[in-house]
Amino acid sequence: MNKAKIAKVILNILIVIASLACLAMLFEMLGSFKYANREVEDPVETGMGVFEYDLKHRAYGEIVGSWYVDRMSSMEAPAGLEPTYRVAEYAHTAFMSRVYEETGDESAAASCAERRENLRNSLGDYGYAADEVDEMILNSP
Repeated sequence: MNKAKIAKVILNILIVIASLACLAMLFEMLGSFKYANREVEDPVETGMGVFEYDLKHRAYGEIVGSWYVDRMSSMEAPAGLEPTYRVAEYAHTAFMSRVYEETGDESAAASCAERRENLRNSLGDYGYAADEVDEMILNSP
């Protein structure tokens, strides 16, 4: 074979490879269009999904962190996300109760204990979270 034919075969192979790569990128781009408009997602559904994930993995620090961030824009829980606020507030109150007990501030600890009991009664289906938080924060050495 002469050099011209070899060069032509190599160029044809490179064109086929480039065409396949472009085709793969086109399919990837078309598949990503479903994420193009994130505003159509329901923020309550997304928020509850993240909350349920954090609960499953006992990531109460993440729940409380999200609560702090959300409270910077509004002190009231968005409609549908009230359970997340109650669980986060319970975890925060349990933590502060432990802090007050460790520092010897009995009146603040008693106030937190009362607040925790009120919150525990309002947790509903997420009452098990209170037990987990108490186990992690209040009963730890």
